[in-house]
This record gives sequence, structure tokens and C-alpha cells, in this order.
Amino acid sequence: MEKKNIAILILAVALVASGVGNIFLAIGPDITIAPPDNITFVFGTSSGPSDLDPVRSWDSASNDVIEQVAEGLYQYNLSDPNLGIIPVLATELGSWDITGTHLTIPLRRNVFFHDGTPFNADAVKFTFERINYFINASLTLPGSVGISQIHSLYEFPNGTTILHPTTPVTVNSEYSVTLNLRAPYAVFEPLICYVTAYMLSPTATNGTAYIETATGDLVGTGPFMYDHYIADTEVKFTRWDRYWRTGAYFEEVTFAIIEDSTTRNNAMLGHTIDYLSGSEAALFPTYDADVTITHRAGGRAMSYYYLGMNNKRINVTWRRAISAAINYTYIIDELQQGTVYRSNGPLAPDFPGYNASIKAEVWDLAKARGLVNSMFATGLTADNLTTGANAIAWRALDLVQWNYSYNIGNAFREDLGVLLDDNLDLIGIDVVDQGMSWADFIYRAYGYMEPGGYDTLMLYWIGWGPDYLSPFNMIAPLFSNKSASDSCQYGNQDVEDWLAEVLTETDAGARDILYSKILHQIVEVDMPHAFGYHPYQHSVHSADIKGVSYNAMGGFYIYTMYRVPSEY
Repeated sequence: MEKKNIAILILAVALVASGVGNIFLAIGPDITIAPPDNITFVFGTSSGPSDLDPVRSWDSASNDVIEQVAEGLYQYNLSDPNLGIIPVLATELGSWDITGTHLTIPLRRNVFFHDGTPFNADAVKFTFERINYFINASLTLPGSVGISQIHSLYEFPNGTTILHPTTPVTVNSEYSVTLNLRAPYAVFEPLICYVTAYMLSPTATNGTAYIETATGDLVGTGPFMYDHYIADTEVKFTRWDRYWRTGAYFEEVTFAIIEDSTTRNNAMLGHTIDYLSGSEAALFPTYDADVTITHRAGGRAMSYYYLGMNNKRINVTWRRAISAAINYTYIIDELQQGTVYRSNGPLAPDFPGYNASIKAEVWDLAKARGLVNSMFATGLTADNLTTGANAIAWRALDLVQWNYSYNIGNAFREDLGVLLDDNLDLIGIDVVDQGMSWADFIYRAYGYMEPGGYDTLMLYWIGWGPDYLSPFNMIAPLFSNKSASDSCQYGNQDVEDWLAEVLTETDAGARDILYSKILHQIVEVDMPHAFGYHPYQHSVHSADIKGVSYNAMGGFYIYTMYRVPSEY
């Protein structure tokens, strides 16, 4: 299959009025996507996969590709509002032994990978041994290979691997396996719902080399076969006719990569694409008025967005003052146009473990100024006034100077920088604009940039979404000092101890008590973040597309979708 870089060159749009016209999306000199017909499906997305290999995939664009092609033993039931776990390549949820370290799972028969290899216990063994190899469970991974970025998902808080290092899987028979853990891990079933544990063909997949995103092949058991990825242009799939369930409705699927948001939204209005990723709030009234387009709004997503603060250099009193000085109402109503709602910590209200009694700081300028006065003898009044002589005096202080980092081109983050400059100036903080490229920003946010890494950031806005449905997966990556994603450099030994305890606690009620302790300490006491918002769900697609699994996890499965031409 041809793999090459072709930039998006043209969007030939002739929108006479909203939602009319048959536009052709010219993606490059060799590819033109016409409006989808009855048996094709086109998904308009902003980016292609960063990683084609499940064992290193940790972003939504990569996951969206993998989830069309590969399957796991379990997955979340996206048709269930409670997102219950259901067996997929397993025939039923497994059974634990008395020690809580051995999970025996019966496997589905008559399932084939896209290269014709049968799915069986050997394939499960291959997949989990491959995970162990790339997370360096045996401590023998060659430095030239490089440990997978997802390794922390498969580690206990002390850094040891969850799966048994040498025997992660015992083959009981051709269609029965036992997964072996070093020690009990309370959220193991949710963990293996994530794409990192999806089954790959042991015949077509190298067990000791990553799948190359540009040139490699992804071979799973899912409803669609992976055809190719042309960087910055498209990902192509075709229907797998030996799928173990009823075959998919669509014969061909294209992920059309349209980086520019306006261009992508115009493609939806012109029906060059069937389904839109990244809908613009300003166009919601247009979508709502167009009978050929479905705009479904109102559900609450589980992702979380926040202002990170360098905890090593910004002490807790300053963090509390910053948290109380930010105008969250302006962020929600003006900058995000009401498409988000306020966060009370990393867990959204519909997330397991959420505690409604735990509240994040709200705007209270007098409180923020009082906290500053506890550190500095400013001689100024701690009031809520944003204008007048006292406000002018606060703005003139410049007690500290901290940078605000963001990726240039992100309109919200740029506008937020203007707001922070105004809000924090009212408590004596001089905010310095530090815009940079996306690569520089994300590398700094996750400690990959040398020298300095995290320490080059003081204030920054970023988000986090769940890999699997457990409070641990939203808390530990962001707030454990053992995590590569703890970019704020939070360090609280009580929280570390509680996170370790929650993994071995088998009683659900006791786990909830532990999570409440953790959340109280983080949200109401230490405030390592200024807790921002969670988004509302907005799904935009052609009205003739049915069978969409709207869900709070953000899972995107084309298999359940079909077209009803009479309604278009």
C-alpha cells in the first residue's frame, strides 16, 4: 500500500445556502472525496493517528482508528448509559481466584483475524506478552526499542508491573486463558477495555517491534480492515466480510483529515462528510436549522480541562489565591459559549467515584487578595472591586512574574491568556505570554523537553480524558509523582498512600471513601490545579446516519451505524 505525505490542498466549496450543494473535497492530487454514497462512510477529523500500534496509543485520533479494526476481550457497552463492561472476544466476564491475582476467561470461537489467522488462546498470550515486552516488565527491553509511553497504565504506584513479568497468560485450552497478575489490581477489567489490550494477529504482527504508523499494517478481528494511512490526508478501511458478528453496513470507510476547523465544518454543511469531529459552537444554530443534519447536544462528557500550576515553584497559598481570582463564569459563558460546565475536580458528575459534596474554589477576589496579604504586607484592602483606586494599586504591585504557556493557534487558549493577564494582575501577578508550537507545548507538559521539562511551565491550560472508566485513571496520572503526566509536579504522600491502597481494596464502598479522601485533599486543600470545566457532548452528523452510539466516554464506533437514504 502506498504511504506518502500529501497536504490538504483544496476544499472546493460552493455553499449557496447553509447545508446545500454537493461539494467535492480535493485532498490532494491523487485523492478526491465525493459526497458519500449509500455504502461509504466519511468521517471528518482534525488529525490522523499518532500511533497505529495499540500498545503505544494514547490519544483519541489513534484510538479512533484502532477501534474500527481491533477488539479486546472486553469493552464498554456504549448503548448503556452506565457504560457497563461486556464480553467481546471473551464469551463471558471472567472469574477470579481467591487471591485476586488470576482471572480465567473463556474465549469466543470461530473468530478470525483479517489475515485469516484464527483467534484463540495463543493470540491472547501473544498480545499480553507483547504488552509486557514493550512496558519492559522483564527489565530486558533494548534501549534501541524504547519503552512504550503507556507503561504507567500497567504499573502499580511503586513502579512494578501489574501483569506477571514472565507468565502474564496461562493457556488452559485453545479457548480458555488465565491472566496472571503480580498482586490484586482492583481496576484490571476496566484497564483491559482500553485499546492497549486489543488483540492483534500473531501471524501479521511483530512481537518485538512497534507497528510503524506510516508504513505498517494493523491486523485485528474487528468489523473493518485497515487499508492505509496517507499522512495529513486520509485513513482508509474496508468491511471485513468474515466478521464474527453480522457484517458492518458500510463497505468502505474513510477518515478525511481536515486540520482547519472552518474547512471541516463547511464540509459537514456541504455533506462531503457524514460525521464531524470538532464542531464549532457558533454553527450550532445553523446545524439545528438544517433538516439534513443531526446535532445532538446535552449529554455530559467525562473529559476534564484545567489550569495547571507548577507546584514546586508556586506554593499552596498562591495556588489558592489564583484559584479564587479566576473568572470562571466568563470562561464558560463567553470563551466557551456555554458548551462546557464548571468542574469540581478531575471527575465529572457522571464518573464513578464522583462526590457532589466536594467543591472547587469559586471566584472570590476578596478571598484571593486576603491570601496574598497573608504572604505580603501590601497594605491594600482585600475587596472584590475590579476598578477604582484599590484595584489600580493591586495591578501596580507585580509581586511575582510567571509565564502562561499554550500552543499558538488554539483560539481558546490564546483568549484565556488575555483573561489570566487581567484576572491575576488584580492580585499582583504579572502574567507573561509564552505561546509556542503544539509540539513544544505538549513535550513540556509531559516532561519530554530537555532541558527543564516541566520546570519550563508555570501556568498552562490543558485537558485529560479517561483511558478507562475508573477514578484511578483520572486521578493517578495527573496527581501521582510517579506518573509521567503529573506536569504540575504535585507531591502529597497521603495521596500517594491512598492511591496505592485503593488498588488492593476489594470493597466498593471502602474504595469510594478512599477516593473521597483523595479528592478532598486535592480539590479543597492543595489545589494543584485551578479546576476548569467539563464539556457538554455535541455530536454532528448527517441526518440519514442512524445507529450512532452517543456516549460520555467519547467512543466512536462506526460498526453500529447505517444509512437511511429516504430521510436524506
